[in-house]
Amino acid sequence: MMLRDNDPDLDEEEEDIFAIERLEWQLAKPYGKIVALAAGSNTLLMGTDAGFVVRFTVVDDRKQHIELPMRGRETIYKVFLDPTANHALVSTMEGNTYYLAEGSTKVVAVKGVRGNVIESVAWNRSMVRTTQGKRRESGANGTGAVLVGTKAGAILELVIEDGKEKSSKKLWAIDDIPMAICGLATDLFPDDSKKFFVMAATPTRLYQFVGGPTFELMFSKYIGQKNRGFQEFPENSGHTELHFQYEDYPIGIAERCAWLTQAGIFQGELKFGKQKSGGKVCNEHTLINYPEPVKSSIQDRKGSYQKRLGQNFGRGVPRSIAMSRFHYLMLLDGRFVCTNRLSRAVVYDISLKDDAATYGQFRGLAADLTQSTYWMFSDRCVFEILIQDEERDVWRLLLSESDFEGALRHCGEDRRRRDIIHSAQADYLFNKGKFDMAAKAYARTKRTFEEIALKFVTARKSKALKTYLLAVLAALPAVAETQLTMLGTWVTELFLDELRTLDGPAVDGDTKDDRKTERENVANDFRRFLEDHYDILDQATTSALITSHGRPEELVHFANIIGDRDWLIRHYLSRGKARRALLILAKYWTRHSSGKRKKATFDSELFYHYTPKLLTHSPQIAEQLVTTLTGMDRTVLDPTRLIPAFIRYDTVRKGKEATFTGAVGTKRGSASTKLDVHQGVRYFTWAVETAEADVTVHNYLMSLLVKQENSDALIRYIQRFGHSGKTAFDFKMALALCYQHYQIRACSELHRVVGDYEEAINVALKISTQSAQLIAVEAEKAVPAERSKRLWLLVARHVIKRERDVAKATKKVSEILKHCSLRIEQVLPYFPDFVKIGSLKQEVVRSLEDYNASIKDLDEKMKGHTTTYKQIQRDITELKNRHDFIPETKRCDLSSKPIGSQPFVYFPCGHVFLLSALTENMIEFAKMKPMELLKGTFKAFTSKEEKIRQELKKIAEQVKKTSGQVNLSLIDLTRSDWSRLACHECPLCGSMLIVNCHDPLVLPTETEEANSWSIFNT
Repeated sequence: MMLRDNDPDLDEEEEDIFAIERLEWQLAKPYGKIVALAAGSNTLLMGTDAGFVVRFTVVDDRKQHIELPMRGRETIYKVFLDPTANHALVSTMEGNTYYLAEGSTKVVAVKGVRGNVIESVAWNRSMVRTTQGKRRESGANGTGAVLVGTKAGAILELVIEDGKEKSSKKLWAIDDIPMAICGLATDLFPDDSKKFFVMAATPTRLYQFVGGPTFELMFSKYIGQKNRGFQEFPENSGHTELHFQYEDYPIGIAERCAWLTQAGIFQGELKFGKQKSGGKVCNEHTLINYPEPVKSSIQDRKGSYQKRLGQNFGRGVPRSIAMSRFHYLMLLDGRFVCTNRLSRAVVYDISLKDDAATYGQFRGLAADLTQSTYWMFSDRCVFEILIQDEERDVWRLLLSESDFEGALRHCGEDRRRRDIIHSAQADYLFNKGKFDMAAKAYARTKRTFEEIALKFVTARKSKALKTYLLAVLAALPAVAETQLTMLGTWVTELFLDELRTLDGPAVDGDTKDDRKTERENVANDFRRFLEDHYDILDQATTSALITSHGRPEELVHFANIIGDRDWLIRHYLSRGKARRALLILAKYWTRHSSGKRKKATFDSELFYHYTPKLLTHSPQIAEQLVTTLTGMDRTVLDPTRLIPAFIRYDTVRKGKEATFTGAVGTKRGSASTKLDVHQGVRYFTWAVETAEADVTVHNYLMSLLVKQENSDALIRYIQRFGHSGKTAFDFKMALALCYQHYQIRACSELHRVVGDYEEAINVALKISTQSAQLIAVEAEKAVPAERSKRLWLLVARHVIKRERDVAKATKKVSEILKHCSLRIEQVLPYFPDFVKIGSLKQEVVRSLEDYNASIKDLDEKMKGHTTTYKQIQRDITELKNRHDFIPETKRCDLSSKPIGSQPFVYFPCGHVFLLSALTENMIEFAKMKPMELLKGTFKAFTSKEEKIRQELKKIAEQVKKTSGQVNLSLIDLTRSDWSRLACHECPLCGSMLIVNCHDPLVLPTETEEANSWSIFNT
């Protein structure tokens, strides 16, 4: 049954937040009437006037009817169920209290509180948090310290463990006027789990207790007159209730309290802090009046009257109240009313008079904190109070109170509502003069851009306008390129206007330091804006704007951001800052002040364009530029394209040689410094050494090296890149340059590296005899002996002709002869006819001794040849007279056939073969290994027989292609040819036997033979 207003003529835009739905279950008459109800964890605990306790589980409609031990002699007063539904207490009007555990079917008397009528219970919060969601059997857990309020005005502590009472003690009592403790609530301080807050309510008083670490110690500080304090209402309604409201039960802490009084609902916020004993957690409170009496009818918009709420009801104290997140639920006599906690307006009001006639008198309300459900009960039925979209109108109430943050929290994700709130907040801030905050709020609304921009322009609030534009800019999607560019340009101009204003004189009492600080802050903000939005700005327009406002520093910063290194280099060169220009040219990375890092695109054209200007600026810049070039990847620049720049550098260097020398502080002829080195030589030497270079680069480097006073670098270059095959440079050009610049040593080296040793020695002799000798020594390893002798003759002849003193000449020639293969008789023709050869005596003696040794050697060889000749003659004679006897029974050593009736071949080794068998054996061998017949002992025969050699090669090709299959019909060899080849050597004693040693004893094709050798042959 749904108790809600179903009047079809009422045209309501939205459904009611509240609705009342009756449970299908109904208490049977034998169990009496329901007099008390408690709820927790989807469990309802009811006490009846017939002495029964009913436990009802909402989820599965499971019911338990438990009878009190003294049913009929005592009356149930109230029932209490802890939030986990694991523990319950039943209080009777006769002063007895019973404990009922989860799963138990019997109640247990709590003797420690006998004689006290229990009015209220505050369950232990620590135990609730620990056992939430854990249902256990009877006696399996304890309650912890539970506070109990009595009708006599005392607060007791009760502990039950394993289904039995463990302890009970009196902690505190009202000592001036007897009155019942009708409401008890407790919570823990969020930052101290051993510190308690307890609130106790009587019909006219509200007490607050703070302390710990136990309840006993806390209440001991409030006994007597110590810390005695309470809030009191003079009117007594005879009953009261106390409730705590939680945001997230049981994890969260209590946020507010509600106390039912005669005057109204006393509500207050709970603010946990550093309170000590005697302090108050609830200091700020208000009073909510009960609903006014209602009329008996209500008029709709059409003018008709329909009965809705029954008879008039007077204003009175509710029987019971409950507190949801934003509403107070009140059960009055014959009426159920819900009041909004924020607006205090009645949002739901329904008559219960007709339903009371059906289901009995409505007695009270109960709240299930763990499930956020609310219940109302009558004599025989229980009703659930359904709450739907409770905070639906909360945002409007908070908005009307200008609590914009609260309104946003409670409006959900509805975009229309959030837009209304943001718009109202923005207008509020604008009217309050908080323009920057208003700009940010306007950016979150859907109001037109033109309206908001015009609003700030009219108010002449350029800073707020800039803030608004930045916020809009951040919200625009990346695809809106046109809008992004327009807004970015506008923001740029606003920044520049603000900077221009700050550059002017101080106004409105600003000090110079304040002005300077503000200008620096705005400049930094502008730079960060450029860094974050450079990709949406039109570069030409932005650069023009910054230039028109005369902001060179910002212009340089913007050029750095967009990577316009061309402009930066021109800018610094025009101001004589070549070092900065070089840094920009060599910079691969740009780092923004915001910490972002962006890789700059390498542009080789910049190097080709600006290298001439930097090289000719000063020796220091030229040296740094070349250091930069040599530190780069060799492949990113083409050295050929840098040759014109270094030609210009070389020209300027020659024209300003004196200036260059003065710049490094040295005089010509002194030790060279790093700046004296020709930078072209440095760069191109590095270029050719690190990678293969074009011949043009080598030629240019050669042209630079020949001009250097010290020829060591030139000689090293020639030795490395010149060789007899092909030089890396143009040999003729290099030789011409060396001769042109009188680089004689280099000329000799050039001839040497290309193998022209004669010319190399001729040129080297112009320098020194030692150089020529070194070349001749090297040539001995590379040229034939005869040519080497000619080279040494060139050296010796030069010494003889050059030295006028014959004695000295002979002495020098004698030294030369000691280091070469020349002989004295080869040198003597170059001396004059009449000369004393005393200094050459040793060489003459050595020469004669060599001749004598040579004659003796020839004599020994002649004797050996004569002996060999005579031995050969004796062998030929013996061979002609050699014979042997073959028996008529002799058989062929290959076929085992008699040899008497057929042609046969007899070898000196004693083996005899039939010619046919010998020929067949040779043919089979040739099929398998034809190449063996072209080498070894057969080579002497096949080399003379061209036909046989060619045909054997053909057989070898067939064997290679067909894997051993040879077609002899394709071979142009007669049987006579095969026989002549077979008779060359004995097949059982010659090389054929050695070659066949690697063959298996039984060939794979000889199946029968292989089977005869098998040990598994059956």
